[in-house]
Amino acid sequence: MSQEIRVERTIKFLGDANQEANVEGDLLTKRMCSVDWFDQTALNTTNDYTQTLGGSDDAGALVAGGECGFKGTTGTADNNVSFLGTALIFDISQSPVIETKIEITDVSGTFVYFGFADANTETTPAATIDADGGTLTAVATDAVGFVIDADLSTSSIYCASTKSGAAVQSVDSGTDWTDTKSHVLRVALDTSGNARLYLDGTECGYIALAVADVPLCAILNYGTRANDGANYVYMRYLAKFQDIP
Repeated sequence: MSQEIRVERTIKFLGDANQEANVEGDLLTKRMCSVDWFDQTALNTTNDYTQTLGGSDDAGALVAGGECGFKGTTGTADNNVSFLGTALIFDISQSPVIETKIEITDVSGTFVYFGFADANTETTPAATIDADGGTLTAVATDAVGFVIDADLSTSSIYCASTKSGAAVQSVDSGTDWTDTKSHVLRVALDTSGNARLYLDGTECGYIALAVADVPLCAILNYGTRANDGANYVYMRYLAKFQDIP
């Protein structure tokens, strides 16, 4: 009898298995697996996250009201950027992966970055990686992730990185984000710092030597473009995976 079962797609629990406990024995994964559903009564900014709001009208809190997720409000000041980042808990030697599901209510008036970075906050209006003024630039020294920025004059989803302060590398995913649409974004690093980025389960970008071997966090940036103001960005969960040393 085979001691290994390979699954190419999904495991579905149906019938009684969908109503009762469906794993017997001690389930133990070989990689660290952690998911924050943002389903508590308040956002933990004491131990889990660092939050920096771009201006007096910017906001960030749990959605609540029967929904899981973090709700970021871009505020009314043009180009201010807000941040929600974990501690610097990732290292490329452990092949870390992060994933989230994001909804943007108004793409033409919003900036979003999701990915890895060497700092869990920046001094607003600077962002981890953005296109303020129409060109992809980075304030972070090492970062890799997704950029959706109205200042690019397009709603396309970009994969972008900077390594050791070098110029931004980017790949256009070829997919345009539309208002109120949700997408699943995944950023995966290997032990050399190469990055593979996935959009809704399909690889949409590869960047060689995207980041150096430095401590990294998972971070969301969001802000207002074109003086639009009061838009919303929802991050429904944050999944984290990496090797166990």
